[in-house]
Amino acid sequence: MKLLKTDRNDGYAKVRIENKDDLWHLKDFIQKGDEVRTLTQRTKLDGRDKKTCTLTLRTEKTEYTEERLRVTGEITQGHDDIELGYHTFNLEPDNEFEIWTELTEDRWKRLQEMEDKRSYQVLFCLVEKGSSDFFLVEESGIKDLSKIEENIPGKMYADQDSGEDFHKQVKAVLERSSDVDDIILCGPGFQKNKIYNLLSEELKQKTFLQDTSLTGKTGLHEAFKRGALDKVVEKSRIGEESAAVEEFLNELREDNPTSYGEPVKEVIKLGAVEKLLITAQKHREEPELSREVEQQGGETQIVHTDHEAGQKLNKLGGIAAILRYSPH
Repeated sequence: MKLLKTDRNDGYAKVRIENKDDLWHLKDFIQKGDEVRTLTQRTKLDGRDKKTCTLTLRTEKTEYTEERLRVTGEITQGHDDIELGYHTFNLEPDNEFEIWTELTEDRWKRLQEMEDKRSYQVLFCLVEKGSSDFFLVEESGIKDLSKIEENIPGKMYADQDSGEDFHKQVKAVLERSSDVDDIILCGPGFQKNKIYNLLSEELKQKTFLQDTSLTGKTGLHEAFKRGALDKVVEKSRIGEESAAVEEFLNELREDNPTSYGEPVKEVIKLGAVEKLLITAQKHREEPELSREVEQQGGETQIVHTDHEAGQKLNKLGGIAAILRYSPH
């Protein structure tokens, strides 16, 4: 994402969307009530033709897909010859748009961090004897690719003792995925090492080994906890969110001032929140919570539920807080 122009005092930014990951970040940044302006098409008053024009709308909702971000709201500024009412912008890579929003210290920082984020694709291969799981990890989430290798039928190889055929098939999958930024081979035992040794020198340069006690999605989240993603991506969204949730859980275990669930709303009113953790869904439903925390000098960490740490937060009511002091 590229910030073409900003004015924090006016809460204004002009943005160029550069890739699909930008859309994913913007879906959480654009809030209800924000004014957004961009080039679009709108039906003319005669009802027969559409006109290409620049419109401004007040956001009521956003809807994200991998290809576009739909921003819907009521038109606040248009043209004399077009219909007013509600409209939807379809924001896509290479589009530019302008936004007027409340830029608290935390949201201003978040906007700048979004510009610095780089896209990445990391392939995780979790392997044990006779079976392997593949996951593609991007800033926008985790894709389960297990089914792409239906010709790996588990522990049914004739060469069960050596596993040579199995190792070669896993190697073939990794070679076909050589366009990813990095590969991380995970799992218990030495199966991952045997596969690593079969790789070309070129592929070895971007392949890393990580011990895990399990495979599958549980093993993937174990690899995250052990810092596997942080080894290859300097600042990943999943890594940041997981670290924030673990920090909260450590504070909770040590009986330091914390809160979670509905009681968090009360401690926000008291100005006691140092760091708010909130799921993306709850943030969309109640954006005023993070806004109030940030106005009081606290910070907000939005956490998504596409990984284990986010699921833990969701079970706590989707909201938790590390406090400055105990209000009771």
